[in-house]
Amino acid sequence: MEITSSPVPGAIVRIRSAHWKIQEKIIGRRGYNVVRCHGLSGLTKSKAAEFVWELEPDRKVLDPAAINLVADTSPGVIDTKLYLASAFRSTHTTSKKPLLLGQAAIDDLTFQHLPVERALSQDRVRLLIADDVGLGKTLEAGMITSELALRGRADRILVVTTRAMLTQFQKEFWTRFSIPLSRLDSAAIRRMRNNIPAHYNVFDQFDRSIVSIDTLKKDGQIRAAIEDSFWDLIIIDEAHNAANRAKSSGNTALRAKLANLLARRTDSLLLLTATPHDGSQESFASLIEMLDPTRVPDPAHLRREDIEDLVVRRFRSSPEIVSELKKTTKQRELHRQDFPLSAHEEAAYEAIAELKLDLDEDHHKGRAIDLFRTTLAKAIFSSPAACLETVEGRIKRIDAGNARGTADDRGRLSNLANLVRQIDMASFSKYQELLALLRNIKWTGKAKRDRLVIFSERIATVSWLKERLQADLGLSDEQVGRVDGGSVEADVKTQETLEAFGQEKSPLRILIASDMASEGLNLHFQCHRLIHFDLPWSLLRFQQRNGRIDRYGQDRNPQIYYFVGESSHPKVRQMWVLDKLVEKDEAVQQGVGDPSVFLGAGDADGEEAVVAESVASGQGAEAFEREMDARAKNAETRPSIDDEYAALFGDYASSPQPTSSSTTPTSKTAPPRLYRDTFAYASAMLERLADPNAGVFEHPPEIDPEDRTIRFKAPADLLASDTLGYADKNTIDDRYMPAEAVSPGGKIELTDRADVITSAIEKAKMQERSWPSVQFLWDGHPMLEWFADCADAFFADHSAPVANLQGRIEPGEVAVILHGAIPNQSGAPVVDRWAVIRIRPSGEVLVEEVDDFIDRARLRDKVPNRPLERLPDQSLIGRAVDAFQGHLVEKRKLRAAEIEEELSQVLERLAEFEARHRSQLRLDFPELDDAETSIHSRRRSALKQAREKKIDQLFGDWQEWFEKTRTMVDDPHPYVDVKAVFVG
Repeated sequence: MEITSSPVPGAIVRIRSAHWKIQEKIIGRRGYNVVRCHGLSGLTKSKAAEFVWELEPDRKVLDPAAINLVADTSPGVIDTKLYLASAFRSTHTTSKKPLLLGQAAIDDLTFQHLPVERALSQDRVRLLIADDVGLGKTLEAGMITSELALRGRADRILVVTTRAMLTQFQKEFWTRFSIPLSRLDSAAIRRMRNNIPAHYNVFDQFDRSIVSIDTLKKDGQIRAAIEDSFWDLIIIDEAHNAANRAKSSGNTALRAKLANLLARRTDSLLLLTATPHDGSQESFASLIEMLDPTRVPDPAHLRREDIEDLVVRRFRSSPEIVSELKKTTKQRELHRQDFPLSAHEEAAYEAIAELKLDLDEDHHKGRAIDLFRTTLAKAIFSSPAACLETVEGRIKRIDAGNARGTADDRGRLSNLANLVRQIDMASFSKYQELLALLRNIKWTGKAKRDRLVIFSERIATVSWLKERLQADLGLSDEQVGRVDGGSVEADVKTQETLEAFGQEKSPLRILIASDMASEGLNLHFQCHRLIHFDLPWSLLRFQQRNGRIDRYGQDRNPQIYYFVGESSHPKVRQMWVLDKLVEKDEAVQQGVGDPSVFLGAGDADGEEAVVAESVASGQGAEAFEREMDARAKNAETRPSIDDEYAALFGDYASSPQPTSSSTTPTSKTAPPRLYRDTFAYASAMLERLADPNAGVFEHPPEIDPEDRTIRFKAPADLLASDTLGYADKNTIDDRYMPAEAVSPGGKIELTDRADVITSAIEKAKMQERSWPSVQFLWDGHPMLEWFADCADAFFADHSAPVANLQGRIEPGEVAVILHGAIPNQSGAPVVDRWAVIRIRPSGEVLVEEVDDFIDRARLRDKVPNRPLERLPDQSLIGRAVDAFQGHLVEKRKLRAAEIEEELSQVLERLAEFEARHRSQLRLDFPELDDAETSIHSRRRSALKQAREKKIDQLFGDWQEWFEKTRTMVDDPHPYVDVKAVFVG
């Protein structure tokens, strides 16, 4: 084929003496064709590049029929078999049917299948996974990511999570799904910046990475790099931290801005959170807008039917979840510890209950949560240390003129400070009750698997507890850890402390944590006792804390302890309502769906505000409970009559019909397979590479087919060749696995047994090494990418092996295995097809399925390598290519008809949403009144025009995306690859 002036996506081209596959073609200025390409061989393999087609002097579209035929002389035609097996596995399926359910290194829970099925039913994966605490949102995200990777839709991944969750999330993705994520904590970024030129984009150094939202927020260079990056998939964990909340701080607003930026820099987006809103339509709508802004004509009035396919939300009390979890989870035990307040405490509590401050009176119309007296109540409920810190801090700010407060206020606060100072350790009754509790349960700190998590929301209390418990229990500094985010080196220290708490050999016995550790973390490995030293003013926060040890995988009954003070003062008793939250948590465990119904808010801040009103008003515990019960009763009936209420508080467990067909009839469910499983393929490949002539291994890999294990030392091909990325030169390349996954001495161990992986994970918790030494070998392991690189080297570029199958296929028959894909305008396959073109001695041309041919020719068995008398005539290859191209064109016609119908439905729905957006615009900006000032009119007119422009761009972008991804390249001779030739 000669030089062409108009190449198409999918074509293999030669440019600058290298072979490339065209991913996308763009008509540039002056009519030039700009082609975006993916490197196929040598130094350019897997590299991305753009070329102006007309300006490349050696440009050439390679003719698939002119492929070089090479006789395979390897024993048992092993090179051909491995070359084919690698090609099959490198093919991206176009099926929307999940292919990996039940295969990852996790327990197969049916309710976790729904998010995967929902995601794959979407044309553009955009999903909010809002399952309850402890139901496995990370695992559900891992399953979706694995499925997208099989489809070539997750090559570039970015995970954004909280600082405390970095290592845990990275480890879960690797150990359970073999997905390597480069961890970009503060130390890694500093190190990397020392190794790469200043103008390099940080994110260009990694295809798959994980970073904390705090790092993005604090690092201006990182935020700028996001603008110039694009990912296939972004996962935002604890996504509620980036939602618009009724009371947004500067940090929350910045997180929301970053999340919205990220949402525009990715094709697929997963948001993970157990608290998707703060009880308001607007906060929920802000997350939905990140996924698909066309679904939100009016953020104040969400309609459930508009968003059902974007949300998965189930509760621990959902019947299908209860039925699965009750078989494997342990029953939670709640222990209430009542204690009388000491005389000194009574005096301080009474002073706060009776306290009247001028600074609060100035803002008496504000919320109770914002009153300083409420702040003091929260502090004294935590500890005298926290209360004294709060009081003294306010006095200093009043004296410095930096805070509100009259001279009388200062005097009242000084008197309160004196009362609080009198509460010494002996009269701090809650702490004495804690020591008594530890004596009663005979806790000594000696048992390796009997550890304590102690929660307090005040950092001053965390600090005080660490100092006192060490002294009073005779524990060393390394036996008591704290996680509160307050230290300068919080990134590193937090990760080290959390890792140590899960390790059996670690001396750490008590973890004292603020609520920064209440979200997402696994703290149950060596621990089944959790103590709420002070109860949070939020039911959701209480549940989040409990979920650190009461979660799937806990092998002992979780024991939860909390303290309730008893006072003789009526006003103090009326303030103390927090124990009622504990009772409602028990009700949630027994059948209530969304726990937020009790307080009518969807997030911890909103719930704290509700509780603060009760505390400040002194209504008492019984009245507070009646209010919560009334809200819950209302929640039972409202979803059936109130769609907006159902959108917020209902579950999203059913699977609505997707807007497009959930199957692709024109393509097979999965590419062909030549080996019975991944272990057999990996074993055969490693045995081939162990040949001394291959020069890959110094010592041959150890393969045990009975134990299903493979062990070898990482060869040079798997090591990093430079220091521009995260890995050091000559250490494991983090494209293939995290450095922590490799045993000392560069030893790699693989198995396809999920039970062995689970056992290795458990064993790692008993060793100093927290990452298991064995890796899960399945279809998603990146080692298969290395195998593919090795297989490509068996035969030269633009060549195909020829093997003799005498006695296995018809004498004189030539069978050509080909692959072809008809891509969309972005280069992604819409029609993907493997087939065997059989040319019989009579000249008849037949199309056969590859799996049928493999069975008929017994290619999975041992194949004797008989010498070839001669290579088949090149003209036969041309006939096979022509026949297969014609076959692909017919498949394209069938798929085009399906797409036309699907696209019509999609565009019709888009038009409906656009009409509603424009209707809302008219409501928000009615016709201008003649009485309005000209300045006001111009301002409203400008705002309206800006909204109109935003709507135009929004729907234009989404319509363009759908049309671009659905429109196939219309080439009468689609590009195909000849992969192997067999003769009879």
